[in-house]
Amino acid sequence: MGLIFWWLPLVALAVVAVAAWLYVRWRRRDRARLRRLGVPVAHGERLTALPAYQRVVRRYRAALAVVLVAMVALTGISVLLAARVSSTDVVEPQSYKRDIMLCLDVSGSMTEVDSQIVDTFSTLSQGLDGERIGLYLFDSSAVQAFPLTDDYDFVRTQLEQYRDSFDTMGENGTRYWTGTDLGDGASLIGDGLASCVLGFGDDDTTRPKSVVLATDNYVNGKALLTLTEAADLAAERDVRVYAVNPADHATDAVADQVAAELRTAAESTDGGYYALDDSTTVPQIVDEIDAREAGLFTGARRLVVTDHPQALAIAALLVAMGGLVMLWRVRL
Repeated sequence: MGLIFWWLPLVALAVVAVAAWLYVRWRRRDRARLRRLGVPVAHGERLTALPAYQRVVRRYRAALAVVLVAMVALTGISVLLAARVSSTDVVEPQSYKRDIMLCLDVSGSMTEVDSQIVDTFSTLSQGLDGERIGLYLFDSSAVQAFPLTDDYDFVRTQLEQYRDSFDTMGENGTRYWTGTDLGDGASLIGDGLASCVLGFGDDDTTRPKSVVLATDNYVNGKALLTLTEAADLAAERDVRVYAVNPADHATDAVADQVAAELRTAAESTDGGYYALDDSTTVPQIVDEIDAREAGLFTGARRLVVTDHPQALAIAALLVAMGGLVMLWRVRL
């Protein structure tokens, strides 16, 4: 705790000292003048000697003393308020103004995981502030479900509709496969990831960009871009890829190979790879991604000065009220 205008109390003390010196000089001259003139009342000592009179004078002087103390205290508090009592801290604020693109493989083996992801982000959207979320779906072709937006009511509505669609295989909500079956083959991961990366546009701001890629990396067909090429595109555009793989727990050699390829591609973008099995859940993985993003991107260190006038303001109010009550009692 300290004072921003630390010199202000010193100036106030100097002013008070000068005023007190002038008052003492004036008071001495005034008393000398009164002694020369005398008191124009005969036998006033008889009145001042009365016990009742002395009692009234004592109460009057006590009340004036209280008023004087209150005024001095109020002046001191006012000076401290003007000097700004404050604390100074060096903070390194976390920056959560991110762009998050959900990139979901909607082939038949992925709908359950896709449902969990959109449901988790639908819940998370209620507490976001400034972050933008977009959604791409892909199979043999990629389609933009909705672009990056911070309209969280819209985001939540859309994600809930897609969740219902994933849960009911398209009977309820928005038909999730619409526009994703226009190419040859299925689960063309490289093309899907590249489309999601390009969904950020040519935004050259410093907003952190990340893709949550849900896929088992089982490709069926000839893609325009391989997964490695799509990951290189993401790295070139400063987009981190966080891959969620529900098939990593399989034990065959093919599963190990496709999982390793997906892990390598995600980690090459400075992102991460997460295996989804019986011991982990999508909300846990999303929490890990969020914690990692928060750790990677922090705001610039800055000096924060915080004023603390509350206690002084309350004290000033109480002292002023007390002083006014005493002034009313002495009828000044």
